[in-house]
Amino acid sequence: MKIRFKHLAKRTMTGIFLGALFWISFIYLPSWFFSVVLLAILGCIIAFEWTRLFDPKEKMFWLLMPFYPLFPFAIILWMNHSCYRPLLFVLFILVSALDTGAYLVGNLFGRHKIASFISPGKTWEGFLGGYLFALGGFWLALWELNDPKPWWFVLGFTLIVCFTSLAGDLFESWLKRRADIKDSGTLLPGHGGFLDRFDGILFTVIFFYIFRDWLLAYFPSITC
Repeated sequence: MKIRFKHLAKRTMTGIFLGALFWISFIYLPSWFFSVVLLAILGCIIAFEWTRLFDPKEKMFWLLMPFYPLFPFAIILWMNHSCYRPLLFVLFILVSALDTGAYLVGNLFGRHKIASFISPGKTWEGFLGGYLFALGGFWLALWELNDPKPWWFVLGFTLIVCFTSLAGDLFESWLKRRADIKDSGTLLPGHGGFLDRFDGILFTVIFFYIFRDWLLAYFPSITC
């Protein structure tokens, strides 16, 4: 229990620090600066984490990389310099709230595994907790955008995003299980690697990209 508490404390402190830097660079600094941050993160993933998941001599190293993680990162970079940039704000809020809630509730109350053969630590209790956190985050995003929505839309849209993020999380967990490693990297104390933190975002941003025009129309506060 003492070891778990120390890990939780380290993860929380690191998460607050890195989260603050991430949000400051996204909200308060020019979009080009945030793109530089994203490119630096992608560079770390390719150089230090992708090589842990696949041997460069392996065909999968080169076949999968253009689709994951390069393509999702390219979408984020493009959206960051387009009228769809505010959609990234909604995406980041939802996924980060989901991850935080799932981790806290899952560690405290998690009993029923989602897919123990892929990721033994993920539970339905954690997912429910993450969903509730994401709901709160979505309400916060809508308040910031001054764009209230009906309750059924908030509940349904948040649930779709949570399942999309969960799919990304499980996919990355499968890659780690295949490579027989616990974390994608060791660059983030208490968190593992950058890919561990972006796995849900990389799947969810594709969903946002596919439905970007519909989302833009449904959020009148976001205009091109």
